Amino acid sequence: MAWLPLDPRLLRVGLYIKIDHGWMEHPFVRNTFTVSSPTEIAIIQKHRLTKLFYDPDRSHADVVAVLTDSSLPVQVLEIDAETLQDAEADEQSILKEKHRQIQTVLDHRKSIEDNLRTYGDATNEVSVLLAMANAGRTEALQTATNVLGAMTNVLTEDTVAISLVCTESRADPGQELAMQSMNVSILSTLTAKTLGFSKAETEHVGMGALFHNIGMSRVPLAVRLKNEEDMSPTETKLLRMYPQLGKEMLEAITGVAPEVIEIVYQHREWLDGTGYPKRLINGDITKAARLVGTVVEYNLLTNDGRSARHLGPGQALTYLYTKMQYKYGPDVIEAFIATVTVFPPGSFIELNDGSFGVVLKSSPTERLRPVIMLYERDASHEQAAIIDLARERSLSIVKSLDPKTLPDRVKDALLPSKLSGYVLTSK
Repeated sequence: MAWLPLDPRLLRVGLYIKIDHGWMEHPFVRNTFTVSSPTEIAIIQKHRLTKLFYDPDRSHADVVAVLTDSSLPVQVLEIDAETLQDAEADEQSILKEKHRQIQTVLDHRKSIEDNLRTYGDATNEVSVLLAMANAGRTEALQTATNVLGAMTNVLTEDTVAISLVCTESRADPGQELAMQSMNVSILSTLTAKTLGFSKAETEHVGMGALFHNIGMSRVPLAVRLKNEEDMSPTETKLLRMYPQLGKEMLEAITGVAPEVIEIVYQHREWLDGTGYPKRLINGDITKAARLVGTVVEYNLLTNDGRSARHLGPGQALTYLYTKMQYKYGPDVIEAFIATVTVFPPGSFIELNDGSFGVVLKSSPTERLRPVIMLYERDASHEQAAIIDLARERSLSIVKSLDPKTLPDRVKDALLPSKLSGYVLTSK
């Protein structure tokens, strides 16, 4: 049943209500909830929250019966002095929890901002690195080592590193290959740790991922700029030469580990023999190469907005799990999902109450209950709430959503850039 308007004077314990005011205009953590005490009614009255609605289906039946039976007198609930005093204490407690949830996100955003310069500088270095490797200069290996060293601190904060890749990395013109290298290297390194790779193996994965698309610099630009589904057979053949070209380029640089070259050469091979460039099968493909290939696939699905295959982060993981297990192997795909969590930052989601949200911060301990920005369906305002699903147990994620299916007003309301306006002060 649809929401019905509610006269604030008729508020009752047991009603499931919606406060149709901006989230920062009241102290409650959520805009929708079941009224559980007279103090909550007192708080609503104190803040003059008049845009109220209730849902008869989710409210207590006896309370709804009193409100809707015209033969029964409905009395305005009087709030006594003791309840008002209790309401003051309850409001401070509610505000404290709301502030805690906001601060969790603001602290996370600050950590991201603190690392953005490092991330951006490293990406610029990767551009230089790709040019060096293309020219066959031996300094390319040392530059790659310096890039990975600079990212060490970022990689120690998993949730920050994942957020940087999933929600903050937007390539400047001409930086696409460098950004892809950085994204894939970060996620591959984190996943290698999840898989329990040794320090040396993890370093090879990070380096191989950083160099994975180096051969692309020798593929004609007109081909690289096309979506693969729009290419002619000749163009597809040219594109699929890039792992071979990358292998040849790295073999010309003194000191590059054979394990790194192998990752670059094999990362587009598939277990069923339909990959490229050599159509290898099963045990002929290294686990490290399959890992990097999985992350490359994810990166292509989530970052190329021009492609018809473009998906949101959560949808891309579902695609990998359901469609690509026999290509890359469930061992690396499941480890990757465990690393970035089921709903990575940037995932648009629908919740069990019909509202929309976008994931702001993943929870390593509760993979299905991240911190989100939540937009109430059919709200008259455009201010989203910040909700930690690990603490708000009545809410849960139903599914990931394709960003292309969401109304622009919803996507605009859920822009993380609007977080600067979320500041609370105790009263």
